[in-house]
Amino acid sequence: MSRDLFIQEGLHLGQELSEAEYHRLRELQGRHACKAQALIYLAMREHTRFELVQKLMKKHYAPDDIDPVLSDLEDEQLLSELRYARLFIEQRLKRKREGRAMMARRLAQKRVNRDDAQRALDEFYTEELTSAYVRQAYRDTIVKVGEEHIRYALQKSGFTSSEIRMALDEWGGDDD
Repeated sequence: MSRDLFIQEGLHLGQELSEAEYHRLRELQGRHACKAQALIYLAMREHTRFELVQKLMKKHYAPDDIDPVLSDLEDEQLLSELRYARLFIEQRLKRKREGRAMMARRLAQKRVNRDDAQRALDEFYTEELTSAYVRQAYRDTIVKVGEEHIRYALQKSGFTSSEIRMALDEWGGDDD
């Protein structure tokens, strides 16, 4: 048993426990250890709930411990899929401009819950920002694929035909 739990429960050396008290303390210890491990993972980087479940299961923590621990971490704002989604989008956009559809697929692959993914996407994919992403992707891609394949390459990056058309029309066409 951890020292913290021993103190928190007001126990003392030599104290006799009933079987029920023993099982309750054992359960508390399991959750305490599970939470400590989850906090170690979260200290390294943001995670989705799904990622943490997978990692904690690999460490052989009981599913009955994992779910309440992660719920507590969410309540304490230490685990946030919205925060994860925001950081994920921000980091991806620094490397390569991609459309909302592509980013939504990437978040779904990471198993970010749908509501948080949509909120983050709404923040990063306003009409104005999307237009800027298309123009940047156009500049980055035209050299690689040439004029005849640029629209296809932009669509492959997750931009819709209407987003491409609108951004390029605003920008003054394909001639820049």
